[in-house]
Order: sequence, then C-alpha cells, then structure tokens
Amino acid sequence: MAHLHDCGYKFLFSHADLVRELLEVFAPPGVHELLDYATLRPQPGSFVTPAMKQREDDIVWSIELQGQRIYLYLLLEFQSSIDKGMPVRMMQYVAALYDHLVRGKVIDLGDGLPPVLPIVIYNGDARWQHSPEVFDLIQLHPQVLTAFQPRLKFWLLDEGQFSTEYLNGLQRVMAAIFRMENTHDTEEAKQAIRYLGQAVAKSPFKQTIDRAVMQWMQFRLSHKMPGLVMPSIDEILKGSDMLETNMNQWRDKAIAEGVLLGKLEGETTLLELLLVKRFRGITENTRARLKTATAEQLEMWAERILDARTLADVFNEH
Repeated sequence: MAHLHDCGYKFLFSHADLVRELLEVFAPPGVHELLDYATLRPQPGSFVTPAMKQREDDIVWSIELQGQRIYLYLLLEFQSSIDKGMPVRMMQYVAALYDHLVRGKVIDLGDGLPPVLPIVIYNGDARWQHSPEVFDLIQLHPQVLTAFQPRLKFWLLDEGQFSTEYLNGLQRVMAAIFRMENTHDTEEAKQAIRYLGQAVAKSPFKQTIDRAVMQWMQFRLSHKMPGLVMPSIDEILKGSDMLETNMNQWRDKAIAEGVLLGKLEGETTLLELLLVKRFRGITENTRARLKTATAEQLEMWAERILDARTLADVFNEH
C-alpha cells in the first residue's frame, strides 16, 4: 500500500505547476521568493544508492534560485512507522544524485556541485519527532573530530502536523491535498473533496492541473474506500454531488457489512466455547469450519448441541 501511495504522489509531482504549488506554500522560509519558476524542469532517470537500491519513486526537479540552478529532491515517505535513520538515507540519496550528475556529465565538477534542497513528505499517523539532521545522529565525540563528521539536513513536511483550520486558511491546492490525506471518515472526506474542488477552481494553474488532481483523487479514494463506484473525471469536474452520493452508499454498505461481520464473529466465538465445554475440546479443523460458516449454519449447529452425544452429531456427519 505504501508503494501505491508513493505512485499517486509521483503522478502529482510530475506536473510542474503542482511542484510550484508545493514550493509556494510549503518550502522552507525565504526560499519561495527567490525561485524562478519559469526555469523549473524535471530531471529524468532513476538513481542507485551506494547500497545499490534503485530510487525510482522519488522525484527530482531543478530550478534556478537567484540565477543559480539548484536541485529539489522530493522523497515520499508513507510508511507505518517513523524512520529515525531518515537523515542517513537522505544522505545516500543526495550522494547518488550527485554521482548521477557527475557520471552523466550533466554538471562540470570544475564549476562545483550544485546545491540540493532535500524535502521529505511524510504521511503517517504518528507525528515525526526525530531530528532531520544526520549530524544529530552521531555519537558524542572529541571536538577534534567534529570537522570530519557529515552534515546534511532535510526539510520535513509532516502532513499530519497541519490542522484543518490552517490548511483551509491557505486556500491552495496542495493544502487541500494534505487535508484530504488526513480524513478519518466519509463526512470529513466529502468536506475535503469540496475544499479541493474549490482550491482547484481558484488556482491560477487550473487549466493545467485540474484533470491531474482529480485523477489523483480517484486513485486515493479507490484505496481508501475499496469498492467505491467512481464517477468519470469529466463528471467529477462538473461537481462532487454524484461522488458524494456514491460515498454515502459505500458508507451505508460498509456499516451494514460491519454489523453483520461483528454478529457472525460473536456467534462463532460463543458456539466455539460451548463446543469446547460440551466435548472437552475441539480440533483445529473444527475451528476453521466455524470461522467459514454462514449465520444459518451456526444457528443450526447451536440447536443441535444440547442433544448431540458426539461432536459429529452437531455437524450431522454420520
């Protein structure tokens, strides 16, 4: 699932205007104002880290900052747990990027290595508490060694740290995307979808990003709500009414199935306890049979248990 999530973001950030949206709202303080967005361009290819792991899900762009070309390394981190060693990983990835630029003769070492701005976009339930700087991971050591220790820091975007109120106030597409990522029920999701639609409609980049954003929304909802009937992109662009109706139907079905599942699980557990008490234990095959039984089968077996002399009598296996 993490890989699927990464692919969705990779699709989003393959569009220059959405990368611009991200930087205009969420870049480190003082950076956005210095960027020349007319020079923004993607960097093709994948990179191999020193550990020989292919980096194909991350995104690299370059852009001019006060006339100097710099590189933006967007690392997508959607794992269930926080990686305290992320600064070490990022150091590897930046080194792999430099190696790629040098070996491919994209840059001339005589002019020096270009600056890199590493950005980690994280979306996990737990808030990121660890340092984004590799130097902070190094053990205490004699001062004489300090000058020889590596220093690299990434800019962290922990999507969950932004409140709904703050994101609403920004009125920007990437803020709406961050909000949608952190919805917890269908009502929140519907509100986030409306906000996303409004943000796209107001965006100066509407003509270039509207279909891409709606495709991403389809992609995310299909994984957040498996089985949801999705309207076409054109239908979604006309409004969210049909989508919201489908989401309500999906929610009602999920609730009904959840209640039935809970009832079946309770009946299965009770019947299993009664069988164990009545016949002083049951086999694993019997337990497996109970777990796959229908409500009608469980009811029939429960009626037989009082008169049955053997376990086989309950299941009528004679």
